[in-house]
Amino acid sequence: MNPQRHSDDVNDLRAQVKRQQWANLGLVFVTVLLAFGLLTKRTTTMLEPPSRAQAIGMTGDRMDGAYLIEMGTYIAHLMLDATPTSIKWQQDLVLKWVHPASYGDLQERMSVAARRLSEANATTVFWPQQVAPDPDRQRVLLLGHVDTYVNGTKVDGSGRTVAYQASFESKGGRALLKDWLEAPTDDPWLVKAIDEKVKADAKKEKEKNRGK
Repeated sequence: MNPQRHSDDVNDLRAQVKRQQWANLGLVFVTVLLAFGLLTKRTTTMLEPPSRAQAIGMTGDRMDGAYLIEMGTYIAHLMLDATPTSIKWQQDLVLKWVHPASYGDLQERMSVAARRLSEANATTVFWPQQVAPDPDRQRVLLLGHVDTYVNGTKVDGSGRTVAYQASFESKGGRALLKDWLEAPTDDPWLVKAIDEKVKADAKKEKEKNRGK
C-alpha cells in the first residue's frame, strides 16, 4: 500500500465527513427557523358566520371589524326579535356562541328576559340603525329602535331607542360572546364610535364614487 495514497484517502474522508457535518448543521438551523416561523406567524383565517354580507377574517386571536359587525347583528336579532314561542330556542342558539366563563351569568339573565316576555305575551322587534365595531377591544355597539307588540298590535308608547354592546373573545379560531349589555344611548364612547363609523362609511362611499 502506498503510504501517501493512504494518507490522501484519509484526508479526503475527513473532508467529506466535515462537509457532511456542516450540511447537517445547516439543515438543523433551517428546520429551527421554519419551526419558529410557524409558531410565531399570525395567520389570517377566513371565517363564515351564521349570515355573511361581506368578506370577514381573523388575524391571530383578533377579529376584524366586519366580523364583529356580522356577529353583533346576528346576536342582536336573536336577543331582541322575539316572541313568547320563539324566545327559548333563540336563546339556545345564542348559548352555543357564549364563552364558557360567561355562560352561567348570560343564561340566567336571558331566562329572566324570556319569562317577562312570556308573562306579558309580548313580541319585540329590533330595527338596527347604526353598528359600530371596536376591533381594539373586540366589541361592537348597536344602536337601534325596539317596538313591542301584544296580540299583533303595537303597544302605544312602547317604542324606544336602545343601544347594546356585544363583547367577544376568540377561542380556537371561533368568536365567542363574552357579554351582552344595554348601554346608555348618550354614552360618550357610543356617540364617538357611531360618529367615527358614519365618517368612515362616508369616506368609503366618496372613494367608491371617485373610482367610477
